[in-house]
Parts: sequence; structure tokens; C-alpha cells
Amino acid sequence: MSHISSYRANIKLENAIERGRPVEEDPGWEILDQAIWTTAEELNLDVSHSIRDYYGRSIYCDWSLSGPNVPRGIGVNVDRNTGEVVFVCDSYGGYERVVGEIKDRIVQNYLAICVTRALSALNYEVEVEEVPHPIEGKKVLVKGVL
Repeated sequence: MSHISSYRANIKLENAIERGRPVEEDPGWEILDQAIWTTAEELNLDVSHSIRDYYGRSIYCDWSLSGPNVPRGIGVNVDRNTGEVVFVCDSYGGYERVVGEIKDRIVQNYLAICVTRALSALNYEVEVEEVPHPIEGKKVLVKGVL
């Protein structure tokens, strides 16, 4: 049985919307794009704009990631009215774990990029250290030195 599920992230791109501008002009849009491409590179995934359900039907997304471990893909959409970031996928067939790992990695990369940019804007010298972790995949340590 096919079912498209959605998972909300604690990411909201609302600065541009509050000023009456399209969400694509929000500074977070570029950061989210960078986080998605970084995740794709780390996990050897392809980036495009559609996922598939169990029956092979295509569903458009702002971004999608797919690869051997997640052949139907996981999509990332930004709500044009609220700026909420939502992950969508059809995880039927045992893809829940890998979809969760991809979602978590995108959020982790997004947060690391945000912190790095914020510290740089405050004139800190920023060091980013990625440490492999056997259970969680990786940990990111961001240091700011004034």
C-alpha cells in the first residue's frame, strides 16, 4: 500500500514572507539549498525535483534526494504561505529508517550552516570540525573565536 507521508522540520523560512516577498528570496532558502546539496554529497545521493510513490507516480518537490537506499526519494518542500519546511516521501517497504537519517542530516547541516554564518557575521573566526560517529553518522562542532 502506498502512502505519501510528510514530516515537519523545525525550520521556517518566514523573513521574506513577512516582508511580502516570495519565500525563494528568504536567506534561509539558500542555506537550505546548500544543506541539501551537502547532504547529497555526503550520502552519495542525487538531487532533483520529484519523488515517486510505490506505484511509480511522480510528485513534484522543491528539492528531492534519491539513491540506491532510497530509490523513490525523499522530497523537501517549503510552504509558500507559512515558510514551513516539510519532508515528503513514500516510505512503504522499509525505507523509514533511511528517510529519517536523510531528514536528520539535512536539518543538522542546515543548523551548522546557520551557526557558521551567524558567527562570521559577528566577526568571529569560525572553525568547523566534523567528527564521524558510529551510531549518529557524524557530529559537527562549530567553534567561534573572537
